[in-house]
Amino acid sequence: MATSRRTQPFNESHALGDQGSESLGEPFDGHRLIVVCVRGNVSVRETIRTIIQNALGPRDIPPLLILGPTAPEDIVHGGGNRIGWVTFVDGTSLAHPLPQVEIISPDNLLEVNLFIEKAAQGENQAIVGDFLDNVIRTIGSPESFYTFFCQLASRVKLKKRTAILVIKEDIHDRSMVETVKRFADVVLEFRDQDDASGLKVEMRTLNFADNIYTAWRPFSD
Repeated sequence: MATSRRTQPFNESHALGDQGSESLGEPFDGHRLIVVCVRGNVSVRETIRTIIQNALGPRDIPPLLILGPTAPEDIVHGGGNRIGWVTFVDGTSLAHPLPQVEIISPDNLLEVNLFIEKAAQGENQAIVGDFLDNVIRTIGSPESFYTFFCQLASRVKLKKRTAILVIKEDIHDRSMVETVKRFADVVLEFRDQDDASGLKVEMRTLNFADNIYTAWRPFSD
């Protein structure tokens, strides 16, 4: 998990398993809606990469990516499954260079929902992305967002899918962030901390489903 400031590689600064560190593996097991909140200089793009590479584990079907501020080419290269990119572009017919990418306006919540329904391939396919950042910044009212997210969360759980949704917590109003957390089975929070050895990433887990909560600990991917 990289940050936008200079830091040590994870295998040095975060190799702290014997001292009590957090990782991404266990919190994903057996839960449907996981919300990942990042703050400060923690990179959303690198967080998504870490989730895909290290946390989901081997699956028959690659995750369905629904991205927002993070561009598809920052995560994938070449062919693969369909990708939703929830963003604004100049011109409604502008096509993405990657043929599997479908561009969706963040103020068209119906199209966002329809894309998820059409593109998702059953229970084994996880949904991963940061599209909520663009939706939250665009939507007209907290009430409208609550309705949208309630429907999304209910659909994920009813269809027994796994969704890992990443948001940049400190760019949104607190009420919007709390709405997202309200529906989560598990919330993973990341923040950056400076000390004498450089910039480090800490993580804590709020597991509402199992009533398990951890303190802030160094993150080990």
